[in-house]
Amino acid sequence: MKASIALSLLILAIGAILGLQDQRRLASVRASHDKLVAEAAGSGITVDSANPEDSLRVTKREREDKEAEARDAAAKFIAFAKEMEAIQKKGGPPDAATQKRIMDFLDRILSLDAAQLKILITEVRAAKDIKDETRQSLIGFSIMTLANDHPQAALTLLVESSTDPSGVLKMDGMGKQAMSTSLAKWAKDDPMAALEWVRKNGEKMPALVDDNAKRGMISGAAAQDPKLAFKLIGELGLKDGNRALDSIVDAARTPAERTATLTALREHLATLPEGESRNQAADAAIRSLLQNAVKDGFDSGTRWLEGAGFSKEELGQIGDGGFHNKMRGSDTGRWIEWMGKTLPEGKPDNGIRDLVRNWTENDYQAAGKWLASAPEGRAKELSVRSYAETVSRYEPESAVQWADTLPAGKAKEETLQRIYQNWPRDDDASKAAAEAFKKERGIR
Repeated sequence: MKASIALSLLILAIGAILGLQDQRRLASVRASHDKLVAEAAGSGITVDSANPEDSLRVTKREREDKEAEARDAAAKFIAFAKEMEAIQKKGGPPDAATQKRIMDFLDRILSLDAAQLKILITEVRAAKDIKDETRQSLIGFSIMTLANDHPQAALTLLVESSTDPSGVLKMDGMGKQAMSTSLAKWAKDDPMAALEWVRKNGEKMPALVDDNAKRGMISGAAAQDPKLAFKLIGELGLKDGNRALDSIVDAARTPAERTATLTALREHLATLPEGESRNQAADAAIRSLLQNAVKDGFDSGTRWLEGAGFSKEELGQIGDGGFHNKMRGSDTGRWIEWMGKTLPEGKPDNGIRDLVRNWTENDYQAAGKWLASAPEGRAKELSVRSYAETVSRYEPESAVQWADTLPAGKAKEETLQRIYQNWPRDDDASKAAAEAFKKERGIR
């Protein structure tokens, strides 16, 4: 494993802490912090969480201890990076002990405050005997630790690092992610302040405040003011407006946020020229909102979908397929029934078959149990066909039994044909069984 890849493990781990991948770990860290704050308050120490660096007057000795701790962490961090470079030369992945040390370093760096991280970055920047690529990774990792709780401090360090004469932090990959994350977090709390920063620095440092950074800021602003976020797509001159639009829509996670975003989206679309480009943008944005609603679960999701004012055609996107991985497994049967009742005639066919196929592949017993008691109708017929075709690869006799519950006609004939095509032919006996089935049912 290359050193840069090993260091990327740290970045992925810190991403989890920042809520990019694992909100549970972040909640645990914050719960511990809140507990410490409460204990401090009980001891007569007041902590202002909005200004943590100004809230406690530390003594000179305490300040010196914190600085020493930061320098010690930096020294060990740099030494560990050198080990990663040695692993690169030898080839092969890091062993279990090294992976544990990666997590130990993660925990230690996370324990540093903003002032200590600045010291660590200064030490890393001055280190003489590490590769520039490694230096960039270490600095980027350190800045990423600040992005969630101290976005302004992270932005300051990004600017300092990117304009450093030695060019120790190139704004690609990790640097761009840190910039986007910092602006998104800041804009979520104070969109106008983040916007002012982008306006002020965008012209001076266009390579730093690029479209990726602007999209981050817009996605953060969308959580509080989606109308402003849509307006900023044009105002900030983003080259790819559709990607920015996607980031706004994806930020709407709760029913209230989706409602506000849908209203703002319709107003924004009305300002765009008519044509294929607008239609494609509208379809993609609506689909994203539908998917986020489906993720909420059946009860909450359908309640919002039915009250949001979607047209039958817009809701019909759920029937186009591709929604199975957004639904909770226990809700699949209810979604199938809802699609059969709610979506335009013929529209849910692909979606229902897609759902049943994936459900059957993941849990054929649960799918079969639901199917046995599902109400009669078009949705059940589509489900039976998809279920039979899916299980025919490993239980063709069971598939035939299900196919025989279908009414006579073209759909049943096509299902029997597909069962024959899928019939396992692992040995002479199974081959003979397939041919006997073909002859019995008159399959050509």
